[in-house]
Amino acid sequence: MQVFIQVMKSGNFTRAAEALRLPRSTVSTLIQELEDRLGVQLLRRTTRRMTPTFEGAQFVKTAREIVDAIEASEQMFHPASQQMTGRLRIDMPSRIGRRIIIPALPSLIAMHPEVELEVSMTDRMVDLVSEGIDCVIRVGELSDSDLICRKLGDIDIITCASPAYLAGMGTPATPDALGTHQVVNYASRFPTAMPAWEYVAQGKLNVVTMSSVISVNNVEGYLAAALAGMGLIQIPAFDVRDLLESAELIEVLPQFRAPSMPLTFLYARRRNVPARIRIFQHWVSELLSKEGVFNGS
Repeated sequence: MQVFIQVMKSGNFTRAAEALRLPRSTVSTLIQELEDRLGVQLLRRTTRRMTPTFEGAQFVKTAREIVDAIEASEQMFHPASQQMTGRLRIDMPSRIGRRIIIPALPSLIAMHPEVELEVSMTDRMVDLVSEGIDCVIRVGELSDSDLICRKLGDIDIITCASPAYLAGMGTPATPDALGTHQVVNYASRFPTAMPAWEYVAQGKLNVVTMSSVISVNNVEGYLAAALAGMGLIQIPAFDVRDLLESAELIEVLPQFRAPSMPLTFLYARRRNVPARIRIFQHWVSELLSKEGVFNGS
């Protein structure tokens, strides 16, 4: 089952064999034996790609539950039940990963030397089951009821722009002035429509539609466009703390900020949550609080 889970995650036998440190032929044989034992085809193989059958997609969910249950049972009798062991696959926003979490990982590994971390940094929603991800960290409101959501805290959202942009377009003094300005469009938020920004004035939530000359699909591109003077951006305050201090970006309309956003830790529903997920959640929550990511911290 562990081999099948890895094949589903890796997408083919070769990468799965490399991850498991097994010969490719062994992985192929084990999958064939599993299919023979179950009496169903789990994987649909072509010369170009390999995809799960309906039965394969269902079986991988059950297989993960069984493997998790075995690990949880072993931890009951393990003297170091609060130790992270095994492989933990994490997905997180690129900026928070690069600037805060990854630099702190050596201390986590020193406390839990038996854990193996696999980190991906994206600014999109991932399918935990099909992509083999154990847990994700996300900014913003989430609606996926199939996931367990643990709120880590709230983060401030600010509006800012480069000095060059403000010199050319002027600094908006009130939200009413935003109609004459341009923004950098974050395409994952507004893929087809014009960007709609939120701000709070006199305790009331307001929405203003903005125009843009550029759309980007990740935070690094979003920041690069702002630094190049291509428009205003709304972004978590911790993402641009250093750029504000160096005056490469300047906050505007500080008295009319957007509503704060939750930072959430998510993982798939399962009967037995591995200790490595629970411990990592606690560790990352403390780390982000200490680093001043949340408003009021």
